[in-house]
Amino acid sequence: MRKAYILLLFFISALGFSQEYAYIDFGEQGGQETSGNWNNVTSSTNNEAGITVNLINENGGSTGITLTVDDPFDLVNTAGTDSPDSSLPFSASATSDSFFGETVPFNSNTQPTGGFALSGLNVNKYYSFVIFASRMGGEAGESRQTLYNIAGSTTESASLEVANNTDTTAQILNIQPNSNGQITFRAQPGTRNDNSFEFYYLGAIQLIASDSPITISAPNAALSLVYPNGGNILEVGKTQRITWESTSINNTIDVEFSSNNGISWSDIATVSADLEYYDFTVPNQISDSCLIRISGEGISDTSSNTFSVIANEGEVYRIVVLGSSTAEGVGPQDPNDSWVNLYRDFLTQQDSRFEIINLAKGGYTTYDILPTGTPIKDGVDRTVDTERNVNKALSLDPGGIIINMPSNDAANGYPAEDQLNNYDLISNMIADQNVPLWVTSVQPKDFGSNTINKNIQLEMLDAVQDKFGDMTIDFWTGLGQSDNNGILPQYDSGDGTHMNADGHRILFARVKNEGVGVRVKNDANGLSIRDKTIAKSTFTVYPNPVTERCTIQLAEAIDTNASITVYDLLGKTVYSANTEIIGGKTTWSKGSIKAGLYILQVAYDKKINAQRLLIH
Repeated sequence: MRKAYILLLFFISALGFSQEYAYIDFGEQGGQETSGNWNNVTSSTNNEAGITVNLINENGGSTGITLTVDDPFDLVNTAGTDSPDSSLPFSASATSDSFFGETVPFNSNTQPTGGFALSGLNVNKYYSFVIFASRMGGEAGESRQTLYNIAGSTTESASLEVANNTDTTAQILNIQPNSNGQITFRAQPGTRNDNSFEFYYLGAIQLIASDSPITISAPNAALSLVYPNGGNILEVGKTQRITWESTSINNTIDVEFSSNNGISWSDIATVSADLEYYDFTVPNQISDSCLIRISGEGISDTSSNTFSVIANEGEVYRIVVLGSSTAEGVGPQDPNDSWVNLYRDFLTQQDSRFEIINLAKGGYTTYDILPTGTPIKDGVDRTVDTERNVNKALSLDPGGIIINMPSNDAANGYPAEDQLNNYDLISNMIADQNVPLWVTSVQPKDFGSNTINKNIQLEMLDAVQDKFGDMTIDFWTGLGQSDNNGILPQYDSGDGTHMNADGHRILFARVKNEGVGVRVKNDANGLSIRDKTIAKSTFTVYPNPVTERCTIQLAEAIDTNASITVYDLLGKTVYSANTEIIGGKTTWSKGSIKAGLYILQVAYDKKINAQRLLIH
């Protein structure tokens, strides 16, 4: 997105006059802590918990507050900005480093959330947080949005775009401690984070303690277009939701569309900036050079890269979900935050030809989705639901099926052997139709003192992985209690069975990173990654094998925009970005992609071509 941020000014007012400031630097840049009356929270090893700092205020006096890292981060990032805007209350040594974590394994490590607890707080005071983090570099247009949640007697959240950030903060104001004088702070990937590892960051905090609620003066107006932001494929006549983020724009904004890379624009609508979305019908203007522009109060933001509008020819990349309450959407307060709905939004925003049909229903087990006519075992009080079973799923002509059965079989005492027999019947029927099947692992659940059912669940944890191998989606690791009996508190919706919105966001990330949509789309287009059949390529790559970087040379010496995607041989996306082709040529760097055999896909001018890529 082409941002037009105006710098924040930190003028603070309150009904009362007593305020105390503390400054906290997370991470350590080159062994150099932030000097002066700063609180430095440092770590030298991965996953370090229990780090404790007794906070001092800006004058060097004790605040009486203790900070304890109770939810460890991965380690320290040192690629933050060393040139923070002068309006920020943070020095370069504080902004250039940060703690980070990830939801996708990075160097064999995963920390889906990270955070700390503050104790020794005055229950009668208000505590406000001005939060900064920065990660410079990365891919153009990539989002490393981080979501911060703070909980005391109330809970509030705010997000921050960390990618190439030099001047913007997240602010959470006027949190009072719980009755024990404590506040907890958690960081995790934001909903718009599209980094392949979903890295999130925490760099520095200005902590303000006050006797009365405070306000921070509103920044000058800013606009940021969120979607569509480049690389999307949208069909004529379908409804798409344009979304944006606005700051201090009190009036309306204009929404415009261009089909010729911004040479000319046509009006779509004039709407309230605070609404932050507008549903528009994709116009009948076939082009791969489309842009959206939003503007108001003298500033504007435009799609970072072009997207495509294509004819609606009825092609559908359909995925059917079978399962129980987790897939149905139970757990998050807002059903839109469930993993299935998050995945639906993600896929349909990338390409409007995607469709997810959700047949899941709360309370269901593997028995409920068996093939029609299957006899139910004696003693099992279940009936096959012919409107939500495997037959129904296959009748919808899916490109792929996902089964999400978290814990109901074990909770009903159905032995692992019986569950696996049911999976045999279901998966064999799906395989006979040559439809790819993904099965999620079981999920953490509080079985109380029922060790029999708990042990069934643990047996199925290994059995599903053994049976479905690479087609298993991990819904267990990092989400359960250490004794394997319950969900971690930060992910528990409150009933010990269902995950909250934060938990569902992690489930969504894991489905996304399994490359389900990629496989379904490529199979439909005749490009099956798993079968390793590659369309005839109209480009060359040299050198190949790639050590660090390579040149991509098209057959035509043209200037255009292209989308570059790299898949592993399971169809999982390991890299995706838009790039500019000059004279039929561009360069590409492997970054953190590990050595191995991959598929490199280049899409441009309505052409999609691919070839094998070997990385050393």
